[in-house]
Amino acid sequence: MLTKSKFCYDAQISDKVCLILGIGGVSMSSIALLLLDMGYRVSGYDERHGKYTDLVEGQGIKVVYGDEIPSLSEVGLVVYTAAIKEDNPIITLAKKKNIPCVVRAPFLGELMKCYKTRIGVSGTHGKSTTTGMISEIHLAANTDPTIMIGADLPSINSGLKIGGKSSFIFEACEYKDSFLSFAPTISVVLNVELDHTDYFLSLDQMKHSYTEFMSISDMAVVCADNENAVESSQKYGGEAFYYSVKDENADFFAKNIKLVKGFAEFDAYVNQKLLAHIKLSVPGEFQVSNALAAIGASYLSGIDADSIKRGLEAFRGVGRRFQYRGEYNGAQIFDDYAHHPDEIRATLSTARLLEKSRVFVVYQPHTYSRTHDLFHAFAASFKDCYEVIFADIYAAREKNTYGISSKNLADAVENGKYVGGFEEIADYVRRTLREDDLLIIMGAGDIINLNI
Repeated sequence: MLTKSKFCYDAQISDKVCLILGIGGVSMSSIALLLLDMGYRVSGYDERHGKYTDLVEGQGIKVVYGDEIPSLSEVGLVVYTAAIKEDNPIITLAKKKNIPCVVRAPFLGELMKCYKTRIGVSGTHGKSTTTGMISEIHLAANTDPTIMIGADLPSINSGLKIGGKSSFIFEACEYKDSFLSFAPTISVVLNVELDHTDYFLSLDQMKHSYTEFMSISDMAVVCADNENAVESSQKYGGEAFYYSVKDENADFFAKNIKLVKGFAEFDAYVNQKLLAHIKLSVPGEFQVSNALAAIGASYLSGIDADSIKRGLEAFRGVGRRFQYRGEYNGAQIFDDYAHHPDEIRATLSTARLLEKSRVFVVYQPHTYSRTHDLFHAFAASFKDCYEVIFADIYAAREKNTYGISSKNLADAVENGKYVGGFEEIADYVRRTLREDDLLIIMGAGDIINLNI
């Protein structure tokens, strides 16, 4: 159990309840379980039941749902996800009762200060995978890490592992600059590309935020092959270490890369000295770069070469990152979280390695702003598939003030098709798939509920 002594919110909840709004999300449920492990009393609220509400209720946390207003009589602090608006009736009532309310990111930032080594993984894409790789390395090294990932890691059967106080490995999302509230001792920057255009109005704004994120930490591990990441690191005042699959002068370098049935193996070098020969267990050459980031962060946190090798080779992906779901009519079906043009291209390049006769994609765009602002990049992202079927845009937190639709995107893509809602898509796919085809169900919204 963690000590409370370093936790600045102890005064509010030492003898009261911490209410978690949005407890059905992977991150908020993880915070709830961390608090429970620290000995605090926790309750929760969410709009609906789900996997993570079942998880926390199974640990004895009371959760209320829907239109029900949770009791605030014993609540000393309310923690809420950024997806919940300030005029939420529960927050409004709490403020009337002078109960402090705090957003998830700064609360988590304070919570993680209870740990000695804190590794935060940032980037437009690749965060969950790289966080998973670092986690597997620390598990191999028996450091008893605490892990918080935005996807399930099969070896812990969750996105959360509560460990000792030595290390905290976490995924650091840049949306609304939430990662600036965190407290990494080692920051990892995988890539910097324009995204979340409802908040980031320019690439320069994003680069500045990544510089600020690095500036929180003592050391930064940065991709030398991503120009925007390098530019973001140039104003960083701490120790910057670079990794590359192209520049052998980088601090961490991959040499002799080769693909064996779609899986990469390579020689990992640290300061131009051979660290280990590594055979990855996840497909795609692009995974070498993620592995180098994991090597860098792990090496700088004192992990030995043997544990780095064993951990990386044991890593078999995280949930919804080219995850195998089964077969239909002899066609293989995979699930993938990709929702940015770069991620889509990387996923399709991996699919191409499997040498199937036809690759189909069912893609659900995520948010109107992203679809509108990156429209042409999305339209050019599906060249490596036989056909892409577009589901309606997942609105998330937005309203369609852009006049954009998935039909617009389908019309702009040569191999694109729009057939309607989930039922129509499922019916079309069932009639179309045949043996030796491959289908990827892709997107960050509720597309996972598509039933083939």
